[in-house]
Amino acid sequence: MVVCSFLLAGCDKKRVRIASVDDLKEKRIGVLQGSVHDVYATKAFPKATILQFKSPSDMILAVKTGKIDAGIYTSDELIEMIRQQPDIGLVGPALFSSELGLGFRRGDDTLRLSFNRFLRQIRHNGIYDDMVDRWMKKGETTMPGIPGAASGEPLVIGLVSDNGLPFTAVKDNRLVGFNIELLERFAAFSGRRPAYADIDFGSLIAALAGKKINMIGAVMWITGERKKQIEFSDPYYVQGAYFFALRRNIVEPSPLN
Repeated sequence: MVVCSFLLAGCDKKRVRIASVDDLKEKRIGVLQGSVHDVYATKAFPKATILQFKSPSDMILAVKTGKIDAGIYTSDELIEMIRQQPDIGLVGPALFSSELGLGFRRGDDTLRLSFNRFLRQIRHNGIYDDMVDRWMKKGETTMPGIPGAASGEPLVIGLVSDNGLPFTAVKDNRLVGFNIELLERFAAFSGRRPAYADIDFGSLIAALAGKKINMIGAVMWITGERKKQIEFSDPYYVQGAYFFALRRNIVEPSPLN
Protein backbone atom coordinates (compact mmCIF):
# COMPACT_ATOMS: atom_id res chain seq x y z
CA MET A 1 0.00 0.00 0.00
CA VAL A 2 1.33 3.43 -0.93
CA VAL A 3 0.41 6.66 0.85
CA CYS A 4 0.44 9.23 -1.91
CA SER A 5 0.10 12.98 -2.28
CA PHE A 6 -0.74 14.70 -5.53
CA LEU A 7 2.98 15.45 -5.90
CA LEU A 8 3.78 11.74 -6.34
CA ALA A 9 6.56 11.48 -8.89
CA GLY A 10 7.32 8.91 -11.52
CA CYS A 11 3.72 7.99 -12.44
CA ASP A 12 3.13 6.37 -15.81
CA LYS A 13 1.09 8.71 -18.01
CA LYS A 14 0.11 6.12 -20.61
CA ARG A 15 -3.39 6.76 -21.97
CA VAL A 16 -6.02 4.47 -20.47
CA ARG A 17 -9.33 3.60 -22.15
CA ILE A 18 -12.03 2.66 -19.62
CA ALA A 19 -15.10 0.86 -20.93
CA SER A 20 -16.10 -0.73 -17.62
CA VAL A 21 -14.98 -1.24 -14.03
CA ASP A 22 -13.17 -4.40 -15.19
CA ASP A 23 -10.69 -2.24 -17.12
CA LEU A 24 -9.38 -0.88 -13.82
CA LYS A 25 -8.45 -4.22 -12.24
CA GLU A 26 -4.73 -3.74 -12.82
CA LYS A 27 -4.60 0.06 -12.94
CA ARG A 28 -3.79 2.85 -10.46
CA ILE A 29 -6.78 3.54 -8.23
CA GLY A 30 -7.02 6.44 -5.80
CA VAL A 31 -8.92 6.27 -2.50
CA LEU A 32 -9.33 8.53 0.51
CA GLN A 33 -7.09 7.32 3.32
CA GLY A 34 -9.05 5.56 6.06
CA SER A 35 -12.25 5.40 3.99
CA VAL A 36 -14.57 2.48 3.21
CA HIS A 37 -13.45 2.91 -0.40
CA ASP A 38 -9.89 2.09 0.68
CA VAL A 39 -10.98 -1.24 2.19
CA TYR A 40 -13.21 -2.04 -0.79
CA ALA A 41 -10.56 -1.33 -3.43
CA THR A 42 -7.91 -3.39 -1.62
CA LYS A 43 -10.21 -6.44 -1.50
CA ALA A 44 -11.94 -6.07 -4.89
CA PHE A 45 -8.88 -5.11 -6.95
CA PRO A 46 -5.94 -7.12 -5.55
CA LYS A 47 -3.85 -6.63 -8.72
CA ALA A 48 -4.37 -2.87 -8.85
CA THR A 49 -2.04 -0.26 -7.39
CA ILE A 50 -4.06 1.39 -4.62
CA LEU A 51 -2.90 4.90 -3.76
CA GLN A 52 -4.18 6.61 -0.62
CA PHE A 53 -4.83 10.34 -0.48
CA LYS A 54 -5.30 12.54 2.56
CA SER A 55 -7.93 14.77 0.94
CA PRO A 56 -10.49 14.57 -1.88
CA SER A 57 -8.92 17.54 -3.66
CA ASP A 58 -5.54 15.76 -3.83
CA MET A 59 -7.19 12.65 -5.30
CA ILE A 60 -9.18 14.64 -7.88
CA LEU A 61 -6.05 16.52 -8.93
CA ALA A 62 -4.19 13.20 -9.29
CA VAL A 63 -6.86 11.98 -11.73
CA LYS A 64 -6.75 15.21 -13.72
CA THR A 65 -2.95 15.17 -13.99
CA GLY A 66 -2.73 11.47 -14.88
CA LYS A 67 -1.01 10.32 -11.70
CA ILE A 68 -3.81 7.78 -11.17
CA ASP A 69 -6.18 6.22 -13.70
CA ALA A 70 -9.34 6.53 -11.60
CA GLY A 71 -10.51 7.36 -8.10
CA ILE A 72 -13.36 6.14 -5.93
CA TYR A 73 -15.60 8.72 -4.33
CA THR A 74 -19.17 9.29 -3.21
CA SER A 75 -21.97 9.94 -5.68
CA ASP A 76 -23.40 13.28 -4.53
CA GLU A 77 -20.00 14.98 -4.37
CA LEU A 78 -19.08 13.54 -7.78
CA ILE A 79 -22.28 14.80 -9.39
CA GLU A 80 -21.58 18.27 -8.03
CA MET A 81 -17.96 18.04 -9.15
CA ILE A 82 -19.04 17.17 -12.70
CA ARG A 83 -21.22 20.28 -12.74
CA GLN A 84 -18.12 22.36 -12.04
CA GLN A 85 -15.48 20.27 -13.85
CA PRO A 86 -16.90 18.68 -17.02
CA ASP A 87 -13.59 17.00 -17.85
CA ILE A 88 -14.36 14.47 -15.09
CA GLY A 89 -16.87 11.62 -15.56
CA LEU A 90 -18.32 8.67 -13.65
CA VAL A 91 -17.47 5.10 -14.64
CA GLY A 92 -20.14 2.40 -14.75
CA PRO A 93 -22.85 1.71 -12.14
CA ALA A 94 -22.52 2.34 -8.39
CA LEU A 95 -19.98 0.04 -6.72
CA PHE A 96 -21.98 -0.13 -3.48
CA SER A 97 -23.98 2.13 -1.17
CA SER A 98 -24.30 2.74 2.55
CA GLU A 99 -26.00 4.87 5.19
CA LEU A 100 -24.30 7.97 6.57
CA GLY A 101 -24.19 8.81 10.26
CA LEU A 102 -22.55 11.36 12.52
CA GLY A 103 -19.95 9.97 14.92
CA PHE A 104 -19.95 10.19 18.71
CA ARG A 105 -17.57 9.02 21.43
CA ARG A 106 -18.54 5.71 22.99
CA GLY A 107 -20.40 6.34 26.24
CA ASP A 108 -21.47 9.87 25.24
CA ASP A 109 -25.11 8.90 24.75
CA THR A 110 -26.49 12.29 25.76
CA LEU A 111 -25.15 14.11 22.71
CA ARG A 112 -25.93 11.26 20.30
CA LEU A 113 -29.51 10.85 21.51
CA SER A 114 -30.01 14.61 21.36
CA PHE A 115 -28.97 14.56 17.70
CA ASN A 116 -31.37 11.68 17.00
CA ARG A 117 -34.23 13.68 18.55
CA PHE A 118 -33.26 16.69 16.43
CA LEU A 119 -33.11 14.55 13.26
CA ARG A 120 -36.59 13.16 13.92
CA GLN A 121 -37.87 16.68 14.44
CA ILE A 122 -36.56 18.11 11.16
CA ARG A 123 -37.78 15.05 9.25
CA HIS A 124 -41.24 15.62 10.72
CA ASN A 125 -41.47 19.40 10.19
CA GLY A 126 -40.22 19.39 6.58
CA ILE A 127 -36.85 21.08 7.13
CA TYR A 128 -34.94 17.93 6.21
CA ASP A 129 -36.78 17.49 2.90
CA ASP A 130 -36.18 21.16 2.09
CA MET A 131 -32.45 20.73 2.78
CA VAL A 132 -32.24 17.70 0.48
CA ASP A 133 -34.11 19.57 -2.24
CA ARG A 134 -31.82 22.63 -2.04
CA TRP A 135 -28.41 20.98 -1.63
CA MET A 136 -28.80 17.64 -3.44
CA LYS A 137 -31.32 18.34 -6.20
CA LYS A 138 -30.93 22.04 -6.99
CA GLY A 139 -27.19 22.32 -6.31
CA GLU A 140 -27.46 25.13 -3.74
CA THR A 141 -24.16 26.70 -2.67
CA THR A 142 -25.31 29.33 -0.15
CA MET A 143 -26.04 28.80 3.53
CA PRO A 144 -29.41 29.94 4.88
CA GLY A 145 -29.70 32.04 8.01
CA ILE A 146 -30.01 29.84 11.12
CA PRO A 147 -31.11 31.75 14.23
CA GLY A 148 -29.26 30.83 17.41
CA ALA A 149 -26.43 28.94 15.70
CA ALA A 150 -23.64 31.24 16.94
CA SER A 151 -24.20 31.33 20.69
CA GLY A 152 -23.70 29.15 23.76
CA GLU A 153 -21.01 26.65 24.77
CA PRO A 154 -18.76 25.48 21.89
CA LEU A 155 -19.66 22.21 20.19
CA VAL A 156 -16.36 21.07 18.66
CA ILE A 157 -17.01 19.19 15.42
CA GLY A 158 -14.39 17.33 13.41
CA LEU A 159 -14.80 17.40 9.64
CA VAL A 160 -12.99 17.52 6.30
CA SER A 161 -13.43 21.03 4.93
CA ASP A 162 -12.76 20.09 1.28
CA ASN A 163 -15.01 17.03 1.24
CA GLY A 164 -16.93 18.81 -1.52
CA LEU A 165 -20.46 20.01 -2.16
CA PRO A 166 -23.22 19.21 -1.57
CA PHE A 167 -21.98 18.17 1.90
CA THR A 168 -19.04 20.33 2.96
CA ALA A 169 -16.99 22.98 1.17
CA VAL A 170 -15.48 26.42 1.70
CA LYS A 171 -17.08 29.33 -0.15
CA ASP A 172 -16.04 32.95 0.46
CA ASN A 173 -14.08 31.86 3.57
CA ARG A 174 -17.17 30.22 5.03
CA LEU A 175 -18.07 26.55 5.43
CA VAL A 176 -21.18 25.66 3.44
CA GLY A 177 -23.09 22.52 2.53
CA PHE A 178 -25.75 20.05 3.62
CA ASN A 179 -23.70 18.73 6.55
CA ILE A 180 -22.82 22.24 7.69
CA GLU A 181 -26.48 23.28 7.70
CA LEU A 182 -27.37 20.05 9.52
CA LEU A 183 -24.66 20.66 12.14
CA GLU A 184 -25.51 24.33 12.64
CA ARG A 185 -29.19 23.55 13.03
CA PHE A 186 -28.29 20.87 15.57
CA ALA A 187 -26.05 23.31 17.46
CA ALA A 188 -28.93 25.82 17.60
CA PHE A 189 -31.29 23.04 18.74
CA SER A 190 -28.79 22.23 21.53
CA GLY A 191 -28.18 25.85 22.51
CA ARG A 192 -24.49 25.57 21.57
CA ARG A 193 -22.08 27.26 19.21
CA PRO A 194 -20.49 25.15 16.42
CA ALA A 195 -16.67 25.18 16.39
CA TYR A 196 -15.13 23.27 13.48
CA ALA A 197 -11.85 21.34 13.48
CA ASP A 198 -10.53 20.55 9.99
CA ILE A 199 -8.96 17.07 10.29
CA ASP A 200 -7.66 14.51 7.79
CA PHE A 201 -10.36 11.88 7.32
CA GLY A 202 -8.12 9.07 8.56
CA SER A 203 -7.52 10.92 11.86
CA LEU A 204 -11.13 11.76 12.77
CA ILE A 205 -11.85 8.69 14.92
CA ALA A 206 -8.58 9.12 16.84
CA ALA A 207 -9.42 12.78 17.45
CA LEU A 208 -12.82 11.78 18.82
CA ALA A 209 -11.37 9.06 21.05
CA GLY A 210 -8.74 11.53 22.31
CA LYS A 211 -11.47 14.04 23.25
CA LYS A 212 -10.10 16.66 20.87
CA ILE A 213 -13.58 16.96 19.35
CA ASN A 214 -17.12 16.38 20.62
CA MET A 215 -18.42 14.68 17.47
CA ILE A 216 -17.58 13.80 13.88
CA GLY A 217 -19.51 15.84 11.31
CA ALA A 218 -17.74 14.61 8.18
CA VAL A 219 -19.40 12.38 5.59
CA MET A 220 -18.85 8.96 7.18
CA TRP A 221 -20.42 5.65 6.23
CA ILE A 222 -21.80 3.48 9.01
CA THR A 223 -19.84 0.21 9.06
CA GLY A 224 -19.47 -2.67 11.48
CA GLU A 225 -15.74 -2.00 11.87
CA ARG A 226 -16.29 1.66 12.78
CA LYS A 227 -19.02 0.70 15.23
CA LYS A 228 -16.33 -1.07 17.24
CA GLN A 229 -14.64 2.30 17.80
CA ILE A 230 -17.38 4.94 17.88
CA GLU A 231 -21.15 5.32 18.23
CA PHE A 232 -23.20 6.49 15.26
CA SER A 233 -26.31 8.60 15.09
CA ASP A 234 -29.39 7.35 13.33
CA PRO A 235 -28.72 7.40 9.55
CA TYR A 236 -29.30 10.80 7.96
CA TYR A 237 -28.64 9.93 4.30
CA VAL A 238 -27.91 7.01 1.96
CA GLN A 239 -25.09 7.37 -0.53
CA GLY A 240 -23.41 5.34 -3.28
CA ALA A 241 -19.78 5.11 -4.37
CA TYR A 242 -18.51 5.34 -7.96
CA PHE A 243 -15.30 5.29 -9.92
CA PHE A 244 -14.44 8.58 -11.60
CA ALA A 245 -11.86 9.33 -14.28
CA LEU A 246 -11.03 11.80 -17.02
CA ARG A 247 -14.03 11.89 -19.33
CA ARG A 248 -11.80 11.59 -22.42
CA ASN A 249 -10.61 8.20 -21.11
CA ILE A 250 -14.12 6.81 -20.54
CA VAL A 251 -15.56 4.89 -23.49
CA GLU A 252 -19.13 5.07 -22.19
CA PRO A 253 -19.72 7.42 -19.23
CA SER A 254 -22.31 6.60 -16.56
CA PRO A 255 -25.87 7.90 -17.13
CA LEU A 256 -25.38 10.07 -14.01
CA ASN A 257 -22.79 12.20 -15.85
